[in-house]
Amino acid sequence: MLWSAKPRQERQSANYTLRVAEEFPSTTLHSAQPRWSHRDPVEGDNLFLPDSPEHSAWAAATRTAHNRLQEMDARIATTAEVTLDPTVYRAQLFDLAVGRFGIWTERGLAVVSTQDAWHEYERWLEQYVGNWARYVTETCPRVEGIEDLTERLRTLAEQRLLQARRRVTL
Repeated sequence: MLWSAKPRQERQSANYTLRVAEEFPSTTLHSAQPRWSHRDPVEGDNLFLPDSPEHSAWAAATRTAHNRLQEMDARIATTAEVTLDPTVYRAQLFDLAVGRFGIWTERGLAVVSTQDAWHEYERWLEQYVGNWARYVTETCPRVEGIEDLTERLRTLAEQRLLQARRRVTL
């Protein structure tokens, strides 16, 4: 993913962005921006070199992610409840966050093919989990139980790491 790519251009850093190790020239290389919308959590376009296999894999996985986001929203439109019940609202909100997280972390998985990329993906996932917890706290300050959301995100991140490990060892 962005963990092994060269940036096409320097960009400004934003909130919820990973700090970058010295060997990486741009903070956008590790962007992990949580979003309620369909906006990509990774700032910038496809940051892989156009002639690299990762560029094609990233582009295809991004198209898949966008399709899955549309499908998710279509499901939500038919199943979501307008409610004042904080328990129902919280459950729906956390399901949305976990769903968005799952879609974008699966996209990242598509370009993990080396041990170094696996380590960078691991760091990105860790940051993305923390950023989601902060994002939900900031955008929905009256919702309680952020620890439950964080645990769900960590569990999904661990599953992604196992998937990535299998890809690297094959």
